[in-house]
Amino acid sequence: MIGRRRNGVPLLPRAIGALLLLAALGHGGLLLAAPFVPADDAMVLERGLPSADPRVRLIRRFAARLAARPDDLQLAMRLAEIQLAMGVAEADPRFIGNAEASLARWWHDPAPVALLVLRGRIFEAKHAYADAQRELRAALKADSGNIQALIVLANVDDVTGDLAEAESACATVARLRPGLLATACLASVDSLTGHAAQSYRRLKEAVERQPSLNTDVQIWALTILGEIGWRLDEPDADRFFKAALAFDRRNIYVLTTYADYLRDHGRFGEIPPLLHGMKAVEPLYLRLALAAQALGDARLSAYRKDLAARYEEARRQGDILHLRGAARFALGIEHDPRQAVALATRNWAVQHAPVDARVLVEAAWAAHDPAAARPIAEWVAKTHLEDKMIARRLDALGFRPQG
Repeated sequence: MIGRRRNGVPLLPRAIGALLLLAALGHGGLLLAAPFVPADDAMVLERGLPSADPRVRLIRRFAARLAARPDDLQLAMRLAEIQLAMGVAEADPRFIGNAEASLARWWHDPAPVALLVLRGRIFEAKHAYADAQRELRAALKADSGNIQALIVLANVDDVTGDLAEAESACATVARLRPGLLATACLASVDSLTGHAAQSYRRLKEAVERQPSLNTDVQIWALTILGEIGWRLDEPDADRFFKAALAFDRRNIYVLTTYADYLRDHGRFGEIPPLLHGMKAVEPLYLRLALAAQALGDARLSAYRKDLAARYEEARRQGDILHLRGAARFALGIEHDPRQAVALATRNWAVQHAPVDARVLVEAAWAAHDPAAARPIAEWVAKTHLEDKMIARRLDALGFRPQG
């Protein structure tokens, strides 16, 4: 239910987001917070973290060890795990590329389950969803109870629209590991298939009555609650986003989503302080620019120039991961709804999350182009997706609810 780029290397959408500690799931290592896809298109606009950052030093130490022991798969996987976690936590795609490079020797080989899952997560981070599904399904064929593979596969399926498989994966998690993790997984999927109110109620009760000791699971559940509530126009949505940020003030996916929520509710003045010091990340920089547009901020001109250059760079390199952000930029900053429709349509061919539907239907509405919104109307009719904003826009474009 997190792409970013720098120097041509793409990074995870949604997701953007928190990391789930596999130790809490009975595994070693780190689990990418797969429920966050998407997060959003994120080009890193500055050159990353200082070399003094302790995480960078840790990566360098592991890289030096791997250079001395290049045939050590376990060491390579540990390094790739750290790099992947770093890339997601800081929205820095170079670390995603480094994670793949660390596994290059074993990238096409038959793999143990842990490596299949890790490769699947890296593919997910690159929006190579079919490849991610292939790796994760292979992992589950060998180990049907692998919680990490089930959670990540459910996320990929949420994004691609394979909702039956996503529901099956979450149901397996619920059977094997009941608790907040499983409840959040099921709520995320069920909220996309006509059961949003029930999902919201069950997850809200679970958060209140069965909190996880794992902070990242808490962040995930709270953010899902915020998203479902937002789609249903529930006033508590704001509270859940704030609660998630109380656990991690730098969580890029939560910041991005909450900024969109504030914008959707006309609370533009709250966005600059929310995103203070986060201009290095493209989705957050884009939200700052959109807020500046609404507030008449003199910095808009500089924001616009920077973002335009980055999106043009991405276009020249044939990167599809920037499309959602570029569509928002074309509509909200450049005031070019036709271009926004074109970009959002291309993005919809890759991703089918509610945010992707919103971007396309909003562009179609602004362009007075009902035909462009037809794929969304058909998707809503097929899945029974409940989203008040999408419903309002579809209604304005002449599409009436079916059934």
